[in-house]
Amino acid sequence: MMFSFVVPAYNAERSIRSCLDSILVQTFSDFEIVVINDGSTDSTLEILKEYLKKEKKLHVYSFKNSGVSITRQRGINLSNGEYIILVDSDDTVNPNLLEKLYTVICEHNNPDIIRYQAKLLNDCDYKDHDRYNFFDDSKAVLSGLDALKEWSIPGKKYAVYWLFAFRRTVFSNVLFFPDLKCHEDIALIPLLVAASKSIVTLSYIGYNYTCNNPGSITNTKNKEAERSRAKDFVKAYKYATQNFARLSNVSPLDYDFFVSDFDRRLIDKYNSLSEELKKELAELFI
Repeated sequence: MMFSFVVPAYNAERSIRSCLDSILVQTFSDFEIVVINDGSTDSTLEILKEYLKKEKKLHVYSFKNSGVSITRQRGINLSNGEYIILVDSDDTVNPNLLEKLYTVICEHNNPDIIRYQAKLLNDCDYKDHDRYNFFDDSKAVLSGLDALKEWSIPGKKYAVYWLFAFRRTVFSNVLFFPDLKCHEDIALIPLLVAASKSIVTLSYIGYNYTCNNPGSITNTKNKEAERSRAKDFVKAYKYATQNFARLSNVSPLDYDFFVSDFDRRLIDKYNSLSEELKKELAELFI
């Protein structure tokens, strides 16, 4: 099995069909879809059972609600593909994604990670619609540390699971998945990238990310949710910086660069908080 799509799903009845349909029309056929139903209380499981009757590529596993971090880990462990692609249940992928990835895999001798680009749907007009993108037509093979240095651009973001195809062996470099309701990718993506020996960036737009989804944890609009996200961001920051130093290939200069970049992101996060939460959480961000 070349590719596994891993889809965590919780109360995704409004979007799971379009998500699965976008995967099932891939022009490259050697793949499976692993959906982890994380204790959904709506009709998500019933919809998945409908698809199971007709789609042999689909595998569905249901568990009690455990949160997205544990759900992703379960999906990775239950998948069989050499490369793993993580897809949010309210997003879609474009039909040529696997074909493009397979070409890169063949041309560059199985890179550890392949980054592709994303289109942001329902994005705010005032935001940079390419903030998750890094277009590079050279397809040069970089080490993980060199890739991080190229991607660490003010105003740009890379620490999200859905921007990458990961070779399965990459996940053996990180033994512990932090139990965060939000921002787990900020804790782990830099470590996965830094520990990798070969990374290729593909300019193909392969992923469609739905912004401002009211059902998403990252978009819940209330004070308590904002406080929880802020605290998880700080936990993710501390986890990433502490464990970055423990990677065997990281030099003191590499560590200083990474911490400087993450300090800037921490400040940006603090500045995005409401004035009330800035006062409340000031000591946490110091």
